[in-house]
Amino acid sequence: MALIYEVQVRGAAKVLVHEVSSRAAADLLVYRVDSRGATHNQDSLWCQVASSSMATSLIHWVSHRGAADLLVYFVSSRGASGWQTQHPLKGRL
Repeated sequence: MALIYEVQVRGAAKVLVHEVSSRAAADLLVYRVDSRGATHNQDSLWCQVASSSMATSLIHWVSHRGAADLLVYFVSSRGASGWQTQHPLKGRL
């Protein structure tokens, strides 16, 4: 399940994320959802939460892909979301 909280301070993040402009360059294709229940056991379905205590992942956006732990590309459908690579964060978001 991916309940995402964005932190402003890099040091407070568990995962450094960079949004890539090409689907092929992404580790994870992400679809944003509004319901927390819809994210159960799905790293690729991200629900933004209002509190860090509710989150399963604290992320910080980085501007350089070389500084990122995870490269994401946002997709427009749930069915298109998912991991594209074997990644150490798989199952951990």
